[in-house]
Amino acid sequence: MADEPTETEETEEEAPKKSKKGLFMIGGALALTVVGYVGATMGVPAVETVPQFEGPFVISLNPEGESMQINLAETDATVYLLLQLSAEFDAYEAGDLESRMLDERYTTYLQDALLGLAGQKTRDSLATAEAKEAFKLEVRDAIDPILFPVHIGGAPDPLSADPASGVRPGVSMHKATLRGRYYDHTLTVDAPAQTVQLDDGDPVPYTGDEIDLPVANASGSFVFLNVTMMAPDFIGELQIGVKGRTRRILYDSFITQ
Repeated sequence: MADEPTETEETEEEAPKKSKKGLFMIGGALALTVVGYVGATMGVPAVETVPQFEGPFVISLNPEGESMQINLAETDATVYLLLQLSAEFDAYEAGDLESRMLDERYTTYLQDALLGLAGQKTRDSLATAEAKEAFKLEVRDAIDPILFPVHIGGAPDPLSADPASGVRPGVSMHKATLRGRYYDHTLTVDAPAQTVQLDDGDPVPYTGDEIDLPVANASGSFVFLNVTMMAPDFIGELQIGVKGRTRRILYDSFITQ
């Protein structure tokens, strides 16, 4: 009569079989996981990322390094303000503002805004630290539309026309109240029907000779458009808005004399 296998012998014979079975189960689970992951990534389209402002960046508003001399609102014409400023800002691309500051059109607009603002002040009204800080806010609000005008479509810069539609900024472009980011707003153009629409606002009709056409969205924010060079067959949507925002103004030099 053959000897009965001991408990130890039986365990040693069955152990390899159990081990292989466990490996097959783990391998199958991993395979299902990989197949599920591949199926999920292939079946779901990639979410398009909307560009966001980066920063803060800082740029001098006196690119030549010279102080701006501004006559103050005094009876004595020899009383003036010597001013050097920098701007802290956020933007999609810091280089956009740097290139604009090399364009004399922007520096002329900037100087005009500062002259108009500071020319209303007296030396006494700017004498205290609190007054100087309040003046920074006024300067920021006055020049932000100049540093970051509303940009229309694929225009190479904010003063130029969108090359596809021909729409360009209106004469009063710096008075636009739309200060939303470029990728957050849409201008819908229907040239055959001669209408333009900002976001969810009402379509605005035009005749084709308007150089300062106001167009508002449902929230009441508006822009000014020049439609005199509109492409007659263009139908489509254009991104519209600002490509940066001024955070605050910094004094490099502030002297009243």
